[in-house]
Amino acid sequence: MQNLLSRTWTFSLSAAIGLCASIALAEEPKIVIHEEISWRAMGNSGMEMAVLTGDPRTAAPYSFMVKMPQGTRIPPHSHPDVWRHSTIISGTLLWAFGDTFDEAAMVALTPGSFWTEPSGANHYGWARDGDVLAVGTAMGPSGMMPAKSN
Repeated sequence: MQNLLSRTWTFSLSAAIGLCASIALAEEPKIVIHEEISWRAMGNSGMEMAVLTGDPRTAAPYSFMVKMPQGTRIPPHSHPDVWRHSTIISGTLLWAFGDTFDEAAMVALTPGSFWTEPSGANHYGWARDGDVLAVGTAMGPSGMMPAKSN
């Protein structure tokens, strides 16, 4: 039995490494300088998003940047992505997880701060004190679902 478990673990690990390698090999090298980044408005929030690599509509990894002007309040919502990891590049973003906007629960994320968002985890933010720039990587497909309490 232990031998079977060992072989199953080895096969699973090999398959995962192979999948990651095939995903990494599927994309050509890419360099994009700041002035070439293509930004698009995110509704009427004043926020802008740029997809750097991949396609958030597909079940594959993608990378993105988000600009939030000072005063932007992001209401509680979640994403269906398998996973999302983000880092603050500039500014300070007040951030928390939960179903309702609660300023007392928010943590100040400064440049270099990192967070993860499990699939379906409601979260919210506020660029209270200035403009914020964040970069992230995720496994799509993506979307946005408002928290049920909103």
